Amino acid sequence: MNIRQDAWSDNDDRFLANTILKHIREGSTQLQAFDEVGDALERTSAACGFRWNAIVRLDYEQEVKQAKRTRKQRMKETANHAVSKINHSKHKSYANIDSIISGLQHLQTDFEKNAPLTSSQQMEEEVLQLESKNKEMQEEITRVKQEYDAVKQDYDMIVSMMNRARELAMTEETNPSPNFFRMDRNGNLEKIENA
Repeated sequence: MNIRQDAWSDNDDRFLANTILKHIREGSTQLQAFDEVGDALERTSAACGFRWNAIVRLDYEQEVKQAKRTRKQRMKETANHAVSKINHSKHKSYANIDSIISGLQHLQTDFEKNAPLTSSQQMEEEVLQLESKNKEMQEEITRVKQEYDAVKQDYDMIVSMMNRARELAMTEETNPSPNFFRMDRNGNLEKIENA
């Protein structure tokens, strides 16, 4: 692939800015935007990053702020939706456990009302059936508890992500100078000191 080294046009600058703003709004990284623009304009990602940080960004400060607000709002909506889904799932799990307990109580009541006096062999058979049913119900309770634990783990992860995003947003709001970040292997952002 040939790498261009000619001057940037106004259209190239607009494409660079629009792509980066789109990535910011969608919660993506500027590095991914640089890659996308580089592929489209046959330039290196580094050239796109340099052009953005040195020249183009200065003309788009307000748009960058708006894109970050949009991203923040989208993250809040996503988190609220996830929390709502988790709360609904928790309620559903509790309802399943309640219905299992209620079903067992009805079985016991029916058995006590309708159990004729039978031989010990028939009683042993009924006990075996009830133990089998009880085992099934215990397995169902275990399954529901595991689902609950998985949902709780997802909820805790979402809350942790929201807190990290909130801290990042607070850093951006209290420090108006441009910040540059780098993503480490674990997906965490680390701030790069301005040179």
